[in-house]
Amino acid sequence: MCDIYGGYAGIREKLMEKLRHPYFINYIEEPFIDEEKIALLYGALKSANLHIEQIEHYVVTIMLVQIALDTHERVSNKAGEEANESHKRRQLTVLAGDYYSGLYYYLLSMNRDIVLIRALAEGIKEINEHKIMLYQKAHETMDDIMESVVTIESALLQKTCDHFHLSHWKPFITYVLGKNRLQKECELHAEKQHSPVFQAVQGIMKDQAEVETVINGWMMELRKKENQFLENHTDISEINSVLRDKSKT
Repeated sequence: MCDIYGGYAGIREKLMEKLRHPYFINYIEEPFIDEEKIALLYGALKSANLHIEQIEHYVVTIMLVQIALDTHERVSNKAGEEANESHKRRQLTVLAGDYYSGLYYYLLSMNRDIVLIRALAEGIKEINEHKIMLYQKAHETMDDIMESVVTIESALLQKTCDHFHLSHWKPFITYVLGKNRLQKECELHAEKQHSPVFQAVQGIMKDQAEVETVINGWMMELRKKENQFLENHTDISEINSVLRDKSKT
């Protein structure tokens, strides 16, 4: 167990080192780091019997892609909300996202990981397509909305699992990250903030009470599947303890 926590902490620190650009630190918010995605990537790649240096390399580079996507989405969400004073900050945030993305390409190209670059590029494409559908409320069914949620949250990790032949991790990643995203959307909705998922569901179901019931039902179903999966895959139980700790912070 100490090995799990020690490995995770070391990777997180290496990621933070890559993110500490002296100019961006002074002008923009710290990038959001999804702790549970780090833990999931670490656990999955560790099970592939990769050397710790390889695990660190891949987790850091893949998380840089995720952070770049999250940073660009943060700018899109705030567009139109801020006055001219914040125009420079928004421009710098866009540049920060590009900077993180460039670091990812650089680190993978140094190792000649062309096949993985292509796989992650496909994941980025899928994420962006589903984000557009979500924000434009282009879904026709509730299942389509749920597919977009899990794709946006898990596509990069799913492509990583495909690349390293870790298909047994894919359902667990879907359950955990889908549930986490829905929890965040519920928090946004409760705080009267913009929730893309709630708005997408409202586009199909007009009754507010029914919308909350549907999303809570999705969360319960994903949590149930997550627990059932863990019962049958005891090899993942250690990383699940890390996930539980991260969800409390």
